[in-house]
Amino acid sequence: MIAPRVPVPCSLLWLTSLLGGCISTGEHGTDATASGETGADTGGSTGGAAKYHATIRRTAYGVAHILADDIGSAGFGQAYAFAQDHACVLADQILKVRSERSLFLGPGEFGQHLDSDFAYLMLDVVKRAEAGLEKQSPEVRALIDGYVAGYNQYLADTGPENVVGSCSGQAWLRPISSLDLFAYYVDLGLLASGNALAGYLATAQPPGSPLVRPGGSVSGLRGPPGSGFGSNGWALGRASTASGAGMVVANPHFPWEGELKLWESHVTVPGQVNVYGVGLMGVPGSLIGFNEHMAWTHTFSDGQRFTIYALDLVNGDPTSYMYEGKPRKMEARSFKLQVRQPDGGLKEQERTLYASHYGPILNVDPFGWSDELALTYRDANIDNTDLIEQFFGMNRATSMAEFKQVYQEIGGIPWVNTMAADKTGSAWYIDASATARLSQAAIDGWLKKVEDGDFLAGVLYGQGLVLLDGGDKQNEWTDAPGARRPGIVPYDEFPQIDREDFVFNANDSHWLSNPAAPLEGYSPLHGFERVPQSPRTRMNMRLLTEQGAGSSAGADGKFTVSELQGAMMGNRSMTADLLLDAVVERCEATSTVLVMDEQVDLKAACGVLAGFDGRFDASSVGAVVWREFLGSYGLDSAKDYGPLFSVPFDPDDPIETPNTLTPAPVMGQPDKVLEGLGKAVLRLKAAGVAVDAELGAVQQATRGGQSFGLAGGQARDGTANQLSYGSLKTTVDPLTPRGEVVSSETGLTKDGHYVVNYGSSFVMVVELGADGPRGQAFLTYSESDDPASPHFSDQTKLFSEQRWRPIVFAEADIAADPLLRTQEVAGGE
Repeated sequence: MIAPRVPVPCSLLWLTSLLGGCISTGEHGTDATASGETGADTGGSTGGAAKYHATIRRTAYGVAHILADDIGSAGFGQAYAFAQDHACVLADQILKVRSERSLFLGPGEFGQHLDSDFAYLMLDVVKRAEAGLEKQSPEVRALIDGYVAGYNQYLADTGPENVVGSCSGQAWLRPISSLDLFAYYVDLGLLASGNALAGYLATAQPPGSPLVRPGGSVSGLRGPPGSGFGSNGWALGRASTASGAGMVVANPHFPWEGELKLWESHVTVPGQVNVYGVGLMGVPGSLIGFNEHMAWTHTFSDGQRFTIYALDLVNGDPTSYMYEGKPRKMEARSFKLQVRQPDGGLKEQERTLYASHYGPILNVDPFGWSDELALTYRDANIDNTDLIEQFFGMNRATSMAEFKQVYQEIGGIPWVNTMAADKTGSAWYIDASATARLSQAAIDGWLKKVEDGDFLAGVLYGQGLVLLDGGDKQNEWTDAPGARRPGIVPYDEFPQIDREDFVFNANDSHWLSNPAAPLEGYSPLHGFERVPQSPRTRMNMRLLTEQGAGSSAGADGKFTVSELQGAMMGNRSMTADLLLDAVVERCEATSTVLVMDEQVDLKAACGVLAGFDGRFDASSVGAVVWREFLGSYGLDSAKDYGPLFSVPFDPDDPIETPNTLTPAPVMGQPDKVLEGLGKAVLRLKAAGVAVDAELGAVQQATRGGQSFGLAGGQARDGTANQLSYGSLKTTVDPLTPRGEVVSSETGLTKDGHYVVNYGSSFVMVVELGADGPRGQAFLTYSESDDPASPHFSDQTKLFSEQRWRPIVFAEADIAADPLLRTQEVAGGE
């Protein structure tokens, strides 16, 4: 896996043996013979021998606009600009997919680097990437090769000691190859499957093995409802917009650190592509964004990206299982790793892992791998090597028909719903995520096991997962004409809908993509229909459908850009809309409540809630009390009747049900509502938070030592703008600390904070008007990972103040930006 040869400054001799040759440089590492415009920077080789040439134009807030004459050079420029902001993230991920973490970093705490390395060898991402890379179209291959060359050129120009981040000066900061990069793309495709299961498959050992140890907890083995990912996505058609043009609202809820952050850029190759948006770390083009004709966004799909199989093992042979009444041997795969030792030396370690004909064996605690039972899985994305081809095709689409054609012919969407609109005012929704195609008999058998009380099937169902009998051929995936890969649902069977008013998704299933036209009759592996919706989904629907003066769209019912901004960032709480007045009425009727043998005074908290406006703005008083009150109940309590709601969910009225606070109990019985409020008061007291504290004084994110008070709700709160704390990353740099929590439900810490490192990330409203796309946006955690950069926290400040910035897309607007900085970059042979 040797990178392509690119010119290297002779001062950076550490790279010359790998990249082949060097170029003479002048001051600051640029070519001594290079010439550029006054005030412009240059980078890399600018001589005539360079294969790739691009111009990086940085406008306000550090947004990178790449201009190039060919696709390869566009990839080169985009990678160079990306590396200026996030080089270490990609270096870290390449180390992971190459299974070299233990080589450079040692076994890791509790063997985590070893487990990661063995898992990725078992997933075989490099070999899959090798086969997939050969199948890419010439343009996509040029894009990838150019991206690799641009990243490597940045390393060459900068030097390892000057790269900012966890990789600075490290031996593992090295040039990459196209194969390395494509292996990383294979891994991204496995985000909702093999990537998430890596810790479970790396430790799976048969009974009696000296390497047997507890596996990953079943509580961490979560399907889509509990995966942690979330987003809101709206696409509005001509019937819902004031201009009659298509409009898109993007609000992906993703981690604020690690490889799943988003990076904003604009790539232009005249006559070929002109796309603006955000992509995952180290990925060319735009995952979410727009061009002159189309705009689109995504949300994480509620469907299944893998199915788990229970294997009945052969008596006396735990590496064989029964299939259709006959023994079948597992495949044993042995791997060896060189592991760095504390003294700097290397020691070889070997591990044998196992696979059924479905896929790798899993080690799930407390079930483990016994003499009678083993768990395995089949992955819908394991052979999906079309991720880049898919998004590159979307980026270049000039009509809704072309956009749909990419989905039909490429079929590379791994794990997201899509909401798209075009400039004619058409809107489209599809969940084209890779999904297993099971027969109705297999689906019925799975659900019957759950209904009949099968323990293991019920436990995994509660985690949002599908468990099938691996010994029954009936449970194999079925093939269909038009499917891109064996056993996968084809395009014609995906849930999808065209509308002239709107489509949306907020991480529940496809069912209510437009509540006026429910999508029904699809496999439950796409997500369930006619089931209670999350408070956030309900708030999305309410914002999109409410009518009249005071509604989100105004009296005319037609959205403008500013009205969409207000709707998405209005921080209105669905649970407060439904329950606040009744809770206040209940608590005003009493002054104290007994909670765990302590008499709790409710007067102050009740008074605060009486003045609470039901919004989770940074300045809101009462939001922390409401959140902690809801935190006294399980998460599903906000979805259906029970402790909170007395009127149950009605599938024919999914926006407004469930509703109505549970009535007060009969005299002498404890009031769970008042107890919940009392628990909230006690938790806030334990955290040192006053009941009248503003949300922004408690809910904060830190960038470079500066704290920012933030608006936004959590899942129970039912706001569109959602913030929380999570650990959804695999990079080796430390996770943002948050200290001891006093509430595991809300994340309130002992020192009185809701620490934020996850949630609303790239927030965009764009209109595809007659004079070109226009819109507003912000990237909540800002563009750069470099603490010395002015773009390390500038947009975080915008977000904390709920201020938007204009999207700069037109060439005239780029040229007119008062903060414009231009850099010419070149390299490659």
